[in-house]
Amino acid sequence: MTRSSFLKWLIGIFGVAAVAGVVYPVLRFLKPPAAVSSAIGQVVNAGALGSFPAGRLTLLTVHDQPAAVQNLNGKYAVYSLICTHLGCVTGISGDSFTCPCHGSEFSPTGAVTHGPATLPLPTYHSQVQNGSLLVGPIDLSHAAYPTWYKGEFT
Repeated sequence: MTRSSFLKWLIGIFGVAAVAGVVYPVLRFLKPPAAVSSAIGQVVNAGALGSFPAGRLTLLTVHDQPAAVQNLNGKYAVYSLICTHLGCVTGISGDSFTCPCHGSEFSPTGAVTHGPATLPLPTYHSQVQNGSLLVGPIDLSHAAYPTWYKGEFT
């Protein structure tokens, strides 16, 4: 192998490595996350009603996924904190939700107030029983949620 052909080969190897180093993170970013609702159909006890103060959002975990409980005068709503845009975990900002990845904002009722998300945060089925809040599967019937949100591919 001549010196010229060796250098061409070496430049080619480094070029392929550089392109892969750029393309791989982009593809990982664009790939939807794994199934969000892995425990569909299971009901969990989220805790005593006293642990969810009126007028405030309270963080909790449902089926190993982040969620928030909202108590509005004794009516409880449990929202998934997985952003409907690309699956980042939203945070609570006062009485609303904000996605740190792309800036989507959601109202206290989960409705989109600022994009790029176009779908509201889904709610979990929930009910009060014996002084506790029981939380079931995510209710995906209110919008055309993407297949990755429904857990249809992993």
